[in-house]
Amino acid sequence: MQNLTILKQDHSGVKQYSLADRSLRIKLYGLTFFALTIVFALGLAAAPLLLGMTSDSDKNTIQQLQARVEAGQAELNKLKKGVQNDINAMTLQIGQLMAQSTRLNALGSRLTEASDMNPDDFDLNATPGLGGADLELTGEINTPETVYSSLFSLEQSFNQQQEQFDVLSRLLNEQSITDNVTPHMMPLESGWISSYYGKRIDPFTGQQANHSGMDYSGAYKSKIRAAADGVVVWAGPRGSYGRMVEIDHGNGFMTRYAHAQEVKVELGQRVTAGDHIATMGKTGRATSEHLHFEVLKNGHKVNPLPFIHS
Repeated sequence: MQNLTILKQDHSGVKQYSLADRSLRIKLYGLTFFALTIVFALGLAAAPLLLGMTSDSDKNTIQQLQARVEAGQAELNKLKKGVQNDINAMTLQIGQLMAQSTRLNALGSRLTEASDMNPDDFDLNATPGLGGADLELTGEINTPETVYSSLFSLEQSFNQQQEQFDVLSRLLNEQSITDNVTPHMMPLESGWISSYYGKRIDPFTGQQANHSGMDYSGAYKSKIRAAADGVVVWAGPRGSYGRMVEIDHGNGFMTRYAHAQEVKVELGQRVTAGDHIATMGKTGRATSEHLHFEVLKNGHKVNPLPFIHS
């Protein structure tokens, strides 16, 4: 390298420098070291700035990404909570509809029994048939809103049906009450009709007379039963009736059970159709053991036959 020669041309001509010259080499080495020192110093000075700028940028980017992830997670949690609330509300709604369905089934069964309807014609437990020839899809998507709308519509329909059933039930109950308090049951547990209502020959005088009731004959001390629900308004001796029970049924009907051997009820006692109220005898104006049975409608004696043997 010491044989290297540097030529330089200036206004005075061409000058020649040889690296063999020790003083020249020292100058060149000094200049090179000075230049490297300057470059290294500038690098040291610029490095913190460059590193600091890169670090802040990365931090900002990372913070933005973290914020987006947190916002997405919060939105996902909100969506999950909303879906769970929708599921809970739907579950509650379905539970209420199931309870309504159970009540309607029970009410329908009771109405079927009360109205003597064929259970096969009114079976709420049976699954109704559904179908169609051609299926045309609308392309609409089921959403919580549409499901809610269907559930609320179904609940409203159930409520209307329940109100209708309640009305029918009340009407049937009223009809049942009316039937129960209207004389309808044979007043003697076992026996037969020995004399009808209307004109007949009086057994004591042999003359024509009006018989105000029906006579039933049977075994001595046969059970006398209430012909309908009601309240006992007389229980004891009453002139030619002998020992008698009189029952007020509350809808304009009253019944009388005369010539009893023994009275089994007390004044003011509530009785149900078929209750044992007395035993058959021959007290009062009677030729032998029998039951004299009368039906009164609004205070007037009427023929018992249409009621008891309808």
